[in-house]
Amino acid sequence: MRSGLVLLSVCALLLSGFRIKSGEKDYEDFKPHMRAVYSSLLTIFPLTLNTKSFTSKDNTKAIQENLNLIAQHAKEINTLAAKDEKGHAYLSLQLERNARQAALKYKDGFHDQAHFFVEELYDTCLSCHTSRSSSGDSAFTMDLSKNLDMEAMGTFGKAKFLALSRQFDRALDEYERILKSRELSLEELLHFDPLVDYLVLSVRVQGNADRPLKTFNELLKRPLPGPVKHDLESWQKSLKQVKNRPKKMNDLEFARTLIKDVNRDRTGLVNYIFASKYLKDHLKKVNISANDKAETYYQLGICELSIGESLMSGESGMYLEESIRLAPKSPFAKRAYELYEESVTLGYTGSAGINLPPDEKARLDELKKLVF
Repeated sequence: MRSGLVLLSVCALLLSGFRIKSGEKDYEDFKPHMRAVYSSLLTIFPLTLNTKSFTSKDNTKAIQENLNLIAQHAKEINTLAAKDEKGHAYLSLQLERNARQAALKYKDGFHDQAHFFVEELYDTCLSCHTSRSSSGDSAFTMDLSKNLDMEAMGTFGKAKFLALSRQFDRALDEYERILKSRELSLEELLHFDPLVDYLVLSVRVQGNADRPLKTFNELLKRPLPGPVKHDLESWQKSLKQVKNRPKKMNDLEFARTLIKDVNRDRTGLVNYIFASKYLKDHLKKVNISANDKAETYYQLGICELSIGESLMSGESGMYLEESIRLAPKSPFAKRAYELYEESVTLGYTGSAGINLPPDEKARLDELKKLVF
């Protein structure tokens, strides 16, 4: 079931939210690849709604051919997106890698692994759609959603699909309906952590502190588990304190004030989400200095590490790496390297110890030489 939503999410990414910064000509070059992906998705969508359909020999040819096409055009999309800002370029690279792996694993008969990489596509698309402070509905996804069984997507499937299709107000409505209902179990609340997704949509995408504040006020009137109540009270306090950016400050300067002396844990989440919004806005500006750009990436890396949600996995490392490469002798470069090294090492640490792949070790060595 989920793979169907995943593939739709790819389509939503390509047809509604993606814009190449370098110009209209590049966007025109991009359109044929979007259309090709759209065509493939429409062909295999009915076959990806459940595991039996996805693994049936009767459907193998159609699924494989279309996964190959998606991978092929995702590669072209990545080539074009490399011209965009680093965060978007990184997500397009992840899109290509996951599409390629989904096609390869399906070809080799590893259907569970193919499902995994298709789900990774979903996370990449959702990251892209919630990483920017812009909104706007997609006529395509709105029309397509009329034919979807939203209730079959799981507790938060509808809310996430609405976010993917850039119907942000409707997505927030759905999150609020679920959070305020008596249907949500404690297990779902803790496992899926929908409050973080809700905050990202409200604060970063829409820049709205009043909406979640109203929701949290209502939720706090109920009996709640201690950790959930503590989070809501901390976020409520932060939402009340966050002010609009003073005119005398640019976005980078204001972001610094938002996260200065703020804990890198859930109590500081609102500040880090707001700061990431202003930092991403700062990167859209032209003619900012290399040092300012490097610091913006550094601060973004800290923000994403602090937000700590699965939607942003990997993005923090990309920001920290870019910061180091832009200004390896800056005052913040050493700290950027330390954070990058820590996040990479933890990612490859298991019961057998640290097992860094050769390419990751080479990258760490290269960055270390730049900084020290």
